[in-house]
Formats: sequence, C-alpha cells, structure tokens
Amino acid sequence: MTMREEQTSRNLDRAFVRSVLSAAKSGKGAVLLYEGAPQTGKTWVLGEVLGLAADAGFATIRLGADEHPAVGAATHAEPTVVAIDDVHRASPGFARELLAMVTAGTRTVWVLARESGAGCPEVERLCRVLGDTRAELVPWTEDETACYLTDRLHATPDLALTRLANTAGGNPALLEALVDGLSHEGFLEVGDGCARLVKPGLPEGVLSAVRDRVLRLCGEQLARDALVELTRSALPAGGVPAGVVREPRETMARAAKAWYSGDLSLGLRLAHQAISESGRLAADEAPAEVEIAAAVVLADASRFEECDATLAAVRDRMRWTGQTRWEAPWSAAKARRLAKAGRLSDAVAVVNSRDSAELSSSELAVLALAALRDGDIAKSARYVRRCKLIEGDPAEYGSVVLQLAEAQYGPEHALSLMKEMYGTGRRLRELLVHEPSVAALIVRVARCGDDLPTARWVCGLIGDLAEDDLPAFRAADLHAHGLSRRDTGLLAQARLLYADSWSRARVVEDIADIAPADASPRTANALQEALSLYSEAAAARDFARVRSRLRSVGVYDTYARFSGIPGVTFRDLTDKQESIVRLVADGLTNHQIANQVFVTTHTVNFHLRKIFRKIGVNSRVELAALYKSWASSELPRSG
Repeated sequence: MTMREEQTSRNLDRAFVRSVLSAAKSGKGAVLLYEGAPQTGKTWVLGEVLGLAADAGFATIRLGADEHPAVGAATHAEPTVVAIDDVHRASPGFARELLAMVTAGTRTVWVLARESGAGCPEVERLCRVLGDTRAELVPWTEDETACYLTDRLHATPDLALTRLANTAGGNPALLEALVDGLSHEGFLEVGDGCARLVKPGLPEGVLSAVRDRVLRLCGEQLARDALVELTRSALPAGGVPAGVVREPRETMARAAKAWYSGDLSLGLRLAHQAISESGRLAADEAPAEVEIAAAVVLADASRFEECDATLAAVRDRMRWTGQTRWEAPWSAAKARRLAKAGRLSDAVAVVNSRDSAELSSSELAVLALAALRDGDIAKSARYVRRCKLIEGDPAEYGSVVLQLAEAQYGPEHALSLMKEMYGTGRRLRELLVHEPSVAALIVRVARCGDDLPTARWVCGLIGDLAEDDLPAFRAADLHAHGLSRRDTGLLAQARLLYADSWSRARVVEDIADIAPADASPRTANALQEALSLYSEAAAARDFARVRSRLRSVGVYDTYARFSGIPGVTFRDLTDKQESIVRLVADGLTNHQIANQVFVTTHTVNFHLRKIFRKIGVNSRVELAALYKSWASSELPRSG
C-alpha cells in the first residue's frame, strides 16, 4: 500500500480502513501504522479498526509488543487483521522479524500503534520503511470534542458539560469513560435537543472509571493527571457574583485553576482577592496556606515586589505565632520567586537550608537547573530522577528536563521527550505557564528536526498566553516567534523584555545563530554580549559553549571573564583543593602534584575542574596568577 492515510477529525478514517480491508480480501496485504503522543487515542483507534475488521468477516488478533508476531500471521488461512499496540516497546529482534513479515505481502492486515519518535533504532527503521502508510494521531480539538458529545448524546452539550469534556485533553478513551460515568449515575439530563449537567461535582463512579480505563490505556502518570484535571473542573473559574462571600481557600483554588489553564488575568485577579480574603482567617485556620499559594502565582507573573511583600507577611506571622508547619511551602515559594528573577544562586541557598530528604519537586528542579548551568550534567540528572520519584507535577520540572535532554542527547531527543511528556495542548500549556521561556527551547529543537508544525503549535500556545500582556509571557512569545520566523527584530524586542541575565543571553545567542553569513563582525559582537551575560548569570556551561564558538570564528581575546560563584574566594576551597592550587602556582605539573598529595593524576584533574568552576577561571595560568595576587594580601590556610 503506497497511499498515506489522511486523518479525519476523529483520528480514524473508517472509509479508508474499509477500503484496505476490501483489498486484503482479494490478496493484497497492508500495514496501518498509527503514531501519536500519549493521550491521543492510539489504543482506542486499534480497537475501532479491529471492530471494523470483525464486521467485515476477518479473523482478528490483538498482540502486545512482547508477543511473537508469527502467532497472529501464520495460523490463519482466512484474511486476518493483527493489531500490535505499543510497538515502541518492542525489542530489536521483534522489530526485525515484524519488518520481514509486514513486507511479505500476504493477505494479513497489520495495524500497529506507537508513541511518536519512541523506540529502539530497529523500531525507527521499521517505521521509516512504512512511511507511506503511517498516520499521525493528534488530540481532538474542542470543536471535535463537542461533535463527539453531540453524536454520542444525540443532543447539543451545554457550556458546563463542554468545559468538563475539554478537560479530557482530546483523548477518546477518557471522553468515553467520562460520558459513560456521567450518564449512568444521573449527572446528565437530555431533553429538548440539549444535554445538561444537572449535579455539581463528579460522581465517584466517574473517577473510578477514568482511573481504571486511563490507567490501562495511557499509563499511571496520565491517569493521575486526568483525575486532577477532572477534579479541578468541578470548581467554577468565573467571577464572584455580587454579595457572595467566598471562602479564601476556595478563591485560591479557583485562582490556581484559572492561572494554570491559561486564563492569566483571571488567575492573577483571584490570587489578589484570595490574599485580601485571607485576612478574615484566624492564625490557626491557615491563612499562610492561601497566601503562599497566591505568592507562587505572583512569582510566575513576575510580580516580584508583591510576591516578596506577601511572603514577608507570612514569615512575620509565623514568627509571631511560633508556627513551623508552613516553613517547607514558604521556602519552596521563596526559592521559586528567586529562580524566576534569575537569582539562581540565592534560590539554591534557600533550598540548601532545608533537609534534602524533604524537598519538593519544584525545589529539586531549582537544584537540577543550577547543576546544569554549572556544567554538572550527572548531578542535574540525579535531581531530575528524584523529581520523578516523588511524583511531583511534571510542569514544575519540565523545563529543566527538556534542557537536560538537549544537553545529554541533542535536540532530537529533547523534541521526542517533549512530545511524550507534553503531547496535548492542555499539558503543554501548563508547562508554558510554569516556565514561558521553554517555548523558545521547543521551537529551537523543533526547527533542528524540521518539525515546523510543532514549532507553529508552540508559537500559537505561547501567543495565546501573551495576550494577557504579562512581560515574561510577552518576552517568551517574541522569542519563540522570532526563532520560528528567523526575525532578529522580534528577538531584539524579547531581549529588552526578559528580566534575567540568562534569558537575555540565550536570546542574544539566538540572534547570532540566525545572523546572515556575511555578518561575521555582528555575529562576534552578539556572542561577546552573550558571553558577558552568561558570566553575569554564573552559567559556566553556557559561558564555555559561547567562548568555544567565539574561538571557532577566530576571536580569542574576549572582554568577558567568567565570574564564577558570586563571593567565592580561595578561602572557600577545601584544604585539599587549596594544596593543589598552591602547587599549581609553584609551577608543578599534574603528575608532580599527584605524587605530592598522594592521589592519582585523574583525581588532580577532577579537583582542578571543580576549582576552575568555583573561582571562575579558565586556565592554570589564570588560576596561578590570581592565587599569587590573593596570597600576597591574605594569609592562606595551612594545608
């Protein structure tokens, strides 16, 4: 089969499938490959195709990626449809055997499903060979979800039901479970051509059905996300009617729902309202809970002065009352505020003041980002693993996960991981609300992979968020669109709006990347500016990358010098490190130093790398000169 399946609004062109089945009855084998991110209904599509095949008189078999494909193909003389789910989980040997069988041209119709871009190299080869028969599944749009409800209920859904259905993220299996549960437990009323929600909240049966079905079809993390989103949907996000007094925690819950669903103006207004209402609560009724949650929204909106004032008020109240139970969330909010403002070293200091075993995913994300900026990729990866183990919100650490993936394995891996973790509009929008600057990273890796639809999709999402005209989101919007369109004018505007040195450095580096080939002086000037800004941000890894780029274009005499960790001097070195520095200053080689301090040469190299990062130097000569200058005015410790 050589024609490419064109997707209909329901992720499945039934007429096309029937034509394939008809051809197979006359001896023409076929392969249908369905790809998509999690929550796009791949398993559901396989079930629908098997249903069509059974209706057409085919023998049908459904296998897992760990079952041998010959089980389905070799034991049936009649036309057969074999469906294999999660092909990306297949072993290399399985993928090779499957490729040989699906290209044999028998009367078997193979229906395969996998997550886009996932799997071993043999799976990738199999999918490339089937390039003309693959169909990319995408989440249903809100219009398509409304169409499903209308068809299923034979009535037009009201606004409340439509909003609830849209929390399913366009996943057919989740929508089916949701509508089944609501219908069976009497939460829906259909009459006069309209389907209405007639009870508030959600029945336990719906949550149970969603949990069981989504867990089976989509995996544990997606099931958890779906339940959280459905539960949130029971809280109305609209304004407060005149004369109605809300409980502060309810107002804050509505603020968080509005904010993280992308209604930034409403979320910010409700967060301010929650702070005002929290004054009615007594100290033992947890006003700190409301105010800390509001401070997080203020930090995400770059309202740093308001955030500081709110956190300071909470801190003073905790001191007056002697309460300690809000210390952990207060510290997490403070670290987040500092990191948002580009004060990463201060954020790390706040996190390090806490017990490491009790850190939240947002605090671990701060440590992971700091380690990545410092060039310690292994340490950053350890913190990311801890984020995943404590089952925090993936949106809280998603930005550093994608940056780490790019640093470890390159842009293609980062793009694949983004689609796996944030393959729906709702989940990606939540990530962009947490960290809007990640939009530029996604556009950058998408362009590296010639994935222009993904770049346009991300630009559309961040553009919608930027409509509320908050500076951080406006800067991210200009940055993403500037990269997508290769427009240095838009990038220059983003550079002016970004509040932190690292983000300004990254956009300036992007300007250098897309400068015309004949603009080498301008490129060098842009890289010099990026180098200076990365130094200001104490981003050692990025500083080293840009300095290497400058040297590749013949610029060795850079005016920027990496500043290292602010405030670090030779007194902050360990005894062992200072001993090594003193011997370097005396002119000894690494081999001679190793003999002096009774370690291996490899260990000396390891210590020197750490010393370079701590002090902010780039060579032994620079280190020796600085040490001699310092030693002439300071008494070094004995060692």
